[in-house]
Amino acid sequence: MNTFKAYLKKEIIESWRQYKYLILLIGIVLFAILDPIILKLLPEMLKNKINGDLASLIQIDMKSAVQNYIKDLNQISLLIVLLTLMGILSEEVSSQKLVFPYSKGANLSAIVISKILHYSVTLSIFIITGFAINYYYATTLFHNNVIAFNKILISSILMSIYYIFIITLLIFLSSILKKGIIAALLVLILHIVSSILVNIDKIAKFIPYNLISLANSFSTENILTTIISAILYCIILSIFTMKIMNKIEII
Repeated sequence: MNTFKAYLKKEIIESWRQYKYLILLIGIVLFAILDPIILKLLPEMLKNKINGDLASLIQIDMKSAVQNYIKDLNQISLLIVLLTLMGILSEEVSSQKLVFPYSKGANLSAIVISKILHYSVTLSIFIITGFAINYYYATTLFHNNVIAFNKILISSILMSIYYIFIITLLIFLSSILKKGIIAALLVLILHIVSSILVNIDKIAKFIPYNLISLANSFSTENILTTIISAILYCIILSIFTMKIMNKIEII
């Protein structure tokens, strides 16, 4: 417990000093503000370039503004998170930052848990905040096809769970690979592969990427199966990471 508290405090201090909070906040929340504004201005930007009725060509409403934000979370924001946190564990192992705490009897499993918990909570707060801001701007600028806030909240929770899975997967790969960039690339590849596999109906509900599909469609079909599956994957990956870290030669 002492190791967990000490490392959690260390993660918070380092994230603050290295501007990780700021980078993650901008990477997640900025698009919540920009997407509705850009969509609102889009007809004016395109009216001189496209002939015909833009309303019939492009669907621009409150729902599409939120879905556009979810698309950015699925693409640009995810890339920013991966690049920011790619060396989350491998960097500490390769640079021997764990030697001193290990020599003092630090529990490496507690270090893993503190990292997963810290960034899971951080990203969840930023994502839910981003959805709330996006909802405000989307409902202010658009009055058609309005989605109820409770559905927006569910979508934000689903996206948060997916990001928790991504963080857990990144930390797991970071524990077995020396290069953080390779771990980030592998997570990105698995993310892309999952987006293809989710189109297979028989296995879709067991794939974490289905959380994004559910969030984007504001649907609750098979929601519990997908959430439970994602949580189980997180638990399994966490256990494997702790076992790997306890076997690794720190000194």
